[in-house]
This record gives sequence, structure tokens and C-alpha cells, in this order.
Amino acid sequence: MLESLLKKYWGYDSFRPMQRDIIVSVMQGDDTLALLPTGGGKSICFQLPAMAKEGVCLVFSPLIALMKDQVDNLKTRGISAVALHSNLTSREIETEFQNTLNGKYKFVYLSPERAATKIFRSYLVNFNVSFLVVDEAHCISQWGHQFRPEYLRLGELREIQPDLNIIAVTATATTSVVSDIAKYLSLHKDYKTFRKSFARGNLSYLVMRDSNKILRITKILNKLKGSGLVYANTRRKCEEIAIALQREGISAAYYHGGLENDKRSAIQQSWIDNKTRIVVCTNAFGMGIDKPDVRIVFHFEKPESPEAYYQEAGRSGRDGLEAYCILLADKETKVDAWNKFPSIQQIEHTLLCLYNHHKVAFTAGNGVTYPLDIISFAENFKIGVHQVANCLGVLHSLGYAKLNERIFQLPKAKFLVEQAELYAYQVKNKVQDMFIKLLLRSYGGMFEYYVSLNFGELAKRQKYSIGDITKQLEILNRDGILDYVAAEDGNTLTYLQARPTKITFDKKAYLILQAREEYRKEYVQHYEKTTSDCRENLLLAYFDEKRKETCGKCDICRLAKKSNVGNAQLDVFIKKIKELTLNKNLELEGIVTSFGSFEEHQIITIVKWLLDNEYLTKTNHIYTWTQNQE
Repeated sequence: MLESLLKKYWGYDSFRPMQRDIIVSVMQGDDTLALLPTGGGKSICFQLPAMAKEGVCLVFSPLIALMKDQVDNLKTRGISAVALHSNLTSREIETEFQNTLNGKYKFVYLSPERAATKIFRSYLVNFNVSFLVVDEAHCISQWGHQFRPEYLRLGELREIQPDLNIIAVTATATTSVVSDIAKYLSLHKDYKTFRKSFARGNLSYLVMRDSNKILRITKILNKLKGSGLVYANTRRKCEEIAIALQREGISAAYYHGGLENDKRSAIQQSWIDNKTRIVVCTNAFGMGIDKPDVRIVFHFEKPESPEAYYQEAGRSGRDGLEAYCILLADKETKVDAWNKFPSIQQIEHTLLCLYNHHKVAFTAGNGVTYPLDIISFAENFKIGVHQVANCLGVLHSLGYAKLNERIFQLPKAKFLVEQAELYAYQVKNKVQDMFIKLLLRSYGGMFEYYVSLNFGELAKRQKYSIGDITKQLEILNRDGILDYVAAEDGNTLTYLQARPTKITFDKKAYLILQAREEYRKEYVQHYEKTTSDCRENLLLAYFDEKRKETCGKCDICRLAKKSNVGNAQLDVFIKKIKELTLNKNLELEGIVTSFGSFEEHQIITIVKWLLDNEYLTKTNHIYTWTQNQE
């Protein structure tokens, strides 16, 4: 039965390792914790048993983009699904709750905030739920890299449906995070845990230093076939890199949250169809996208954490074939905003400025959402943009305010009257009658749910202007015939509690968040700078997976093998070369002879690697250690 469902809906003949065991656990009604690496097929582990069971599967996910990707993916397979998130109106949400109650959907994706609302809990009592899924379950732990306080309320849902089974899935969880997941989700004592090794045998992890990163990327892409991604930390940087690659003859596009929805979808589809080779993107790209043949993932700048790097780099090689994950390290050791965790004073000041910016009165603001242009806000209050961004992340984790995803929403509409009343209105209003007929010809289901409207297509069909369409929708909205929701764009901020008369932060929670972030930053720096550790083993160790053997494929392991020195000795050799060449001018012969009995090719191999990574500079046969390398 399970294999037939797998074939019917997903087109696969067999399961990946561990998938079937997890599915059987879910089918048996056990609380289940699945720890699978990026690209390990987590979604099938709960989607397939949901298809085999009666009722609706409720999936809690932290990202709107991820929810939408998963719902779109299910719909293409002929499976009924809907995503309920903050970009929908309260009327839309209640309509979809009614539809769920009537059995319309097999999957309902929700934001974790939704679990705490009275309306959701009132409906949950009567929902026929197959089981509940907590996706990205690491968000429930303060030691997780994306702690979200709203996740802490999910365990309370068992009070409403005591027999509800919970499935928690994540690709990035340490031992302490796993413990928190079980505790805060109130998993049954006999819950089942499935943990697959985070090792990806087909991936090669490499770190390269180059003062001309664009040239390095271009050289690699000219040697390597296949599509890839380049991750950057800001929108502006994405655009700059994509344009630079285009000038080098590379088929590249940029992708970030500032683009309109239609444009982002077109870029994504062009890349999936291999019409665009490289997408330069922020971490907004990649969630829920299953493109198996990505051959290379570059990180143009430091990732924010080992978890982020593992997830983003892990989008390569999902077909099991050889792929490369390359971090382009900075030549200089920089101490910048990347390293800084905001102080309590900075967080308090930013929050006060936000309250003043939005004119939030004391004891007001709980649950209210306001527009927020981060750049203009930072300029008005003379706060650095990086500081604002860092403070917003901490304020979310401390439960004060949440910066919402920037998702461009098409205009939407739904008829509020029955067909008989609509017909009577059309008879009396000839101009609106023509427009209503256009809507009814163009879209189905407008009496049952909100439909996204494409103004360009409507204008072509009836020779309307965009202004005419907007005017007609506003008239019908004013007359109570339909509910019209205009297009939305831009960042918004939601206050998670009322403005207190005095701001007091949970010092213990703050210190945990600070320690967590500093540890992650230090780990990324060590991963970037090491000259002796196997890079894959470093990533595995971060996730509490110890492995004695080295990967043999990362740049450190390759250098150790090629020089026949061994990983443990590499650092010793490199430190000695640094001592010999720091503030000194030395020829290659002098470096080689300093190592006594070691073979010449061993030392030359290491020297060449140091040159390639700009630790050493060579001028007229003279070797000198680069001053800004530690």
C-alpha cells in the first residue's frame, strides 16, 4: 500500500533509506521525531501517511514562502492543500477553516502563531485531524538557530485533542535541541526517534580565498557543467554579483525578497528548467525547491550559522551525483556587523524607536501589524541598518515583535452575496454587469473563496485600463457585492505583546541567545580558517555526530592526500611556513630546505595551496606571508 501511494503521487518506485521506517511509525500512531539531512526527503515522511489516513493533516511551518512552495507542490500532484498565513484576511482564514471542517483539504499549512488564536482552537475541536506536523522543529528551542517563541504554544494543542499524534521534523538539530523538542511539544514518553547521518557522501566542501571572487567563480563555472546557486547576504550584493557574472558570459539572474512575486516565480522556473544557469540569491531562495541536479553552491560571504550553511550548501547534489559546496572566504579578517550581537541597550533603544515610529501607546499594540521600511526607519532614527536587522531578530526571539516575510500579494476578491442577489444587482447596474461577467468568465470559485486577480489578463480580455479595473472593484466593494483586497508589498512588523510601561528583557533568555549566536559565529570562523580539520567532519561534529575517518574530498583532505603529510601535520607545516615568510623575503628553496628530510614535492604542494588561497604572495621568486592573514 505504501509503495503504491509513493508511485501514484510522487512517481518513485522505492523509498530512500529510513523513509519507510518513519512512515510506518506515523501510521502506527506513534509520536515521531525525524532528523533527516537537507535533501533527505523529509516531506514524504509525513505527506504520504497523511494520504493513507483519514482526516486532514495540519502542518505548522515558520516561513510563508516554504508553506506556499509545499502547497503548490502538493497541488501539482492532485492533492488538495491550502496555506493559511498572515498575508490572508481574517475573512479568508475563517472561510478556509469552514472548508477544512467540510473536508475540502487533505493538508492545511499554518504559521505557528495561528495555533494560539481563539478562532483556530475553536475550530480544532471539531476538525478530523489525521495528525499534526511541526516542520523546522528546531525553532522550538532557544538553542536552535531560529528560535521562535510562538512554537512554544504548539504543545498546548494536545489539551484540545488529547489523542492527537505529533510528528516533528528538522534537518538541523543538536542534542540539546532534540531534548527541547520532546519537552515543549509534550511528546509521549515512548516517542520514536529516527536520525539519519548528516554526511552527504557525494558533496565536496571547499573553502577558497581570492581577492577577486567573481573571477574565481567564473573560472570554476567554465570548467564545471550544470546549474548552481550563489548565496549572498544582501539584496544589493545579489544584484551586483549577478550583473558581474553576466558580463563574464554566465547565464545568471538575481533573486531576493524585494522582487515582485511574478518575477521571482519566473526566475525560479527558468532556473529549474535549466534556462538560467546560476541564481544569485539571499537565503529567501531554495526553501521547498526540489531541483535534484544542482552541481555547485557558492557562498560569496560568510553564512550566518553552521545550520544555515549546511541547509543552503545541501541544496546541491540531491540526485546523489558529485557536487561542490564552496565558501569564498574573505582574504582579510574582518570585524564587522556579522560578528556583533546587539547589546541590551541597543535592543531597548531600537524597540523604543519602533514604538515611537508607529505611535504605539502604552498597553496598546498587541497583535497589531504595521508597515516598516527598515532603511528609512534606520535613517530617521540614526541607527545602523545592520543593527536594526540584528535587533529585530532578537526582539522576535524575546517575544516582543516579529518582522514578517516580504511576500508580494496579488489583489484578491470574493463575492459576498448569493447568485440571486448578484443577478438582481447586475440588472440594475449595467456598467458593473459587464465587469462582473468578465470576472465570472475569468475565474471560478469566487463565491466560495478569495481568488487572486491578474489585472493584466483582465485588461486584455475586455480592453479595460488597469485604472478601470481598480475603479470597478472599488465600486463593487463599496456596494457590498464583493470583498476586494488590494495588492500588498513591503515589510511589515507585528507586535507580539502590548507596549509595556517599562521595557524589561528576560536576562537569562538574552544571555542564552547571545551565547548561542557567538558560538555559531565562532564555529563558522573556525570552519573557514582551519588548515588541518576535515571540513565535513567539522559540520558533522557541530550536529553531535562524531566520525573518525575523514571525508577525503574537502580541500583540506585533498591537500593532505596530495602532499602525503596527513591532516594532523598540515597545521604544523603551515605555521612553520608562516614563521619563515612573515615579514621576511624567502625563495622556495629556502622554504623547502627548512623542512629537512621531507620530500620537496610535499612542501611545494602546500606552498602552492597557500599561494592559491592568498596566504602567501610571490614576487620575483620571493615568497612573503600576506600581512592581513592571521
